Amino acid sequence: MSDTVEFPSLPLSDLVTPLELPPGGNMTNRIHALLRKLIVEVKLLPGRALSEKEVATLLNVSKTPVREAIIRLAEEGFVIVVPQGGTYIAPIDVQRYMEACFIRFKLEEGAVIEATKRHSFEDIARLKTCLVQQRAAAKDEQFTDFFLLDEEFHRTIFAAARLPGAWSVVNQAKGEMDRMRHLKRVFAVRRTEKVIEEHEKIVAGIESGDIEQAREAVVCHLGSLESKIAELSKNPKIWAYIEQVNTRVTKKRVARGSNTIA
Repeated sequence: MSDTVEFPSLPLSDLVTPLELPPGGNMTNRIHALLRKLIVEVKLLPGRALSEKEVATLLNVSKTPVREAIIRLAEEGFVIVVPQGGTYIAPIDVQRYMEACFIRFKLEEGAVIEATKRHSFEDIARLKTCLVQQRAAAKDEQFTDFFLLDEEFHRTIFAAARLPGAWSVVNQAKGEMDRMRHLKRVFAVRRTEKVIEEHEKIVAGIESGDIEQAREAVVCHLGSLESKIAELSKNPKIWAYIEQVNTRVTKKRVARGSNTIA
């Protein structure tokens, strides 16, 4: 396979440190958040072995919260636990990506409708502040910051709809979407200016109280399953990378219990 990209395989000690743990919450939640972030950002590569004992040692914690965090990651489809064979970062699954897109499309369309009916002045102010910050991040080419601000924008829509729990459902389901979005960012598949324009139309629809305008704006922004497939097909490098790493995962299963990476 030609013209593929090699992502650096950093030592686990460079990625998993106490300083990288997010603040607040119990230790299981903090470890889960850290490992999930590393997987989504493709820093823990598909196929890589993940040692419960090593993670616990690096974080200076007992194995119990690490085990519980890994169980949650397995339930979310981010890791695969092979009996007597170890734990591995799951391959990038295009089917799960499409399913996550479907869940997000349906829930967020409903959330925008509710936000249009139930928003407060403060909600609109928060959305507009987020837009200002997105423009600044795009101008400075701070794409990681832009990603986080995009998350904040959509979370705020669910808050304005008075449906914060629904955002939690979306956030859990869309992990594979986030991993794919990060790959597109790495491969320089960016549409930041267009995203900001689409966000502005969503805010305008919500603020005006025009349900159909807001609904159409979010549908246009999120796209459809067909548009997501077409988008990927236009970027053969991403498909090549997915095939490359998923092949490595298959090979890796042969070496049971191995802590090395391809």
